[in-house]
Amino acid sequence: MHIYTINWILLLILSAIWGGAFTLNKFSLEIYSPEIIVAGRLIIGSVVLIMTLLIIYKKISIKLKDWKYYSFMSIVGIVAPFLLISYGQINIDSSLAGILMATMPISTIMLSHIFLDDEHLTQRKLVGFLIAFVGIIILIMPEIFQMPKISNDITSELMVISGAILYSCSAVYGKKYKITNPINASAGTILYSAIIMLLYLSAFDSQITHQISVPHIVSVLVLGIFCTAIATIIYFQILQSSGASFISIMNYLIPVWSILFGVVFLNEGIFINYLMGLLVIIYGITLSQKNREKA
Repeated sequence: MHIYTINWILLLILSAIWGGAFTLNKFSLEIYSPEIIVAGRLIIGSVVLIMTLLIIYKKISIKLKDWKYYSFMSIVGIVAPFLLISYGQINIDSSLAGILMATMPISTIMLSHIFLDDEHLTQRKLVGFLIAFVGIIILIMPEIFQMPKISNDITSELMVISGAILYSCSAVYGKKYKITNPINASAGTILYSAIIMLLYLSAFDSQITHQISVPHIVSVLVLGIFCTAIATIIYFQILQSSGASFISIMNYLIPVWSILFGVVFLNEGIFINYLMGLLVIIYGITLSQKNREKA
């Protein structure tokens, strides 16, 4: 199977995992603070990734000389956006948070054009991404008039958007300064992130003891194993083989998954604007990627 096809399959899986992460995150916030949720998923994720390294390679290949790479990817790509998005989700719905992540592709293609030699901004790519963004607007059009939070909780929305922009920065940096294979890169990044969050907790969070709730603990476990460990391996695999602009497409797919989850698991209705928006998003993505398969 062609690597481009494989990466598309992985991208769909990743967007579904991270689409579900917003729902799990919102549920966990009922009991736990953003710091506890972020630290919990990072500690769990780092344990899973270290065990994966030991099983596959029989050793841990995270080199101290690469500390600058891991520090940047951890702070800019994991810790800061995780905290910003978690704090943002306190006051806004998980579906809206997922929708706001659609700002990432635009910032990514701009940064990629400036910093990456092999990801120049073409007219086709820009038009395709803008069309996909219009699809997102169509997708949420009815909700714009039904959710006063869009205007009232601007600080929360800006937190989520800032997290999306930081994801763009880390994606471009990770592609430009690739240092190792996806599993090592994932394990090193999440391990550094877990250490940073533990230091953060010890310095700023005085309420370490929280209410014990089995469903909410399970939610954090799922966030750590699937939405952090497994998702990060997939992320680095796509990033290192297809680039920052390609992986940013995921943020156009996340809102689609959130709607599908709502229809399947919460018996929510499906409306004509959902189908129209989905078709526009697919067309925009197809247009932006039309010449990649031949490359």
